Amino acid sequence: MDTKFKFMKRTRIFFMALLALATVSCSDDDKIIDNLFETVESGAVLRTVKVTGGALDVLDTSATTTVEIEEQDVENGGLLSEVRVFVNLTDNTPDATTTTSESILTTIPAADFSSGPFGLPRGSFSATLGEMAAALGIAPGDYNCGDAFVLRLELVLTDGRAFSSADVTSTVQGGSFFSSPFQYTVNLIAPLPSDDLYTGNYQLTQTAPGIFGVSDYQDGVYTVTTIDNTTRQINNVPFFPAFGPFGPTNIQFQFVCGEIIFIPGQGVSGVGCNSLISNGPAIINATYDLANPDDSDFTIHFTSDETDDCGTGTAQATIRLTKV
Repeated sequence: MDTKFKFMKRTRIFFMALLALATVSCSDDDKIIDNLFETVESGAVLRTVKVTGGALDVLDTSATTTVEIEEQDVENGGLLSEVRVFVNLTDNTPDATTTTSESILTTIPAADFSSGPFGLPRGSFSATLGEMAAALGIAPGDYNCGDAFVLRLELVLTDGRAFSSADVTSTVQGGSFFSSPFQYTVNLIAPLPSDDLYTGNYQLTQTAPGIFGVSDYQDGVYTVTTIDNTTRQINNVPFFPAFGPFGPTNIQFQFVCGEIIFIPGQGVSGVGCNSLISNGPAIINATYDLANPDDSDFTIHFTSDETDDCGTGTAQATIRLTKV
């Protein structure tokens, strides 16, 4: 009996063994494998080695997700027959009009696996957005930005048994070394085609006032810079010019699935009625063209005093940015 793993008796249930192994440091990978096969007499898992493409551009049907896995069983991979990959769609749009049934995407036979660094079979599969959609019989427009494809794996052994996401515990699904969820979510996003879009010098004009019927930000020419692919920042803008001005402050906003979203919690330290006046996302966001974004002139809607710090009620305000 291996006291390191604190087993009181030899278990015949594979997933109970894996739960005990979750207490072991990931740095002892070789020892984990050795002790696993000394203790386990039945069952199998697919350990996640690497996932790339966990989020795909909704407009690019060639965008690809790749999953690398390692199969583990009591015979060091000798029980592996095949891995079946299924796909389904999660429609997250408000109307949720697309209904699909899970469909087979591909099958990976044991012959397509090769020996990995632990002497266990490793294999991988790749699928494009277009291939996942085709497997479900849907096309662009049936799926949208914000939706997600769900890939479910089923491990089939040579004795006919099969294991999938419903057969494992949460510890095995999301453990450190034994991360074996049998299921992966591929989110559909809308990255901007260039990090240079919506950057440069812009004339800022507040076209709809905030609380107290005044501008939150001082009109003027400011520089817009890139924070990441979907986030931009307007630099050094004076705050509440009618009362100060205060600041200056930076204004950050994001391009998400066709909407321009003002990031919450943006204010200037020390400026408030009771605590802090901060601005945040609008009730109705401004939009942009996903397929052909135009950065020459655009608007950003936001909520002025989003927490109603001053007790006057919030206000739906707007700034306009025109490239100069």
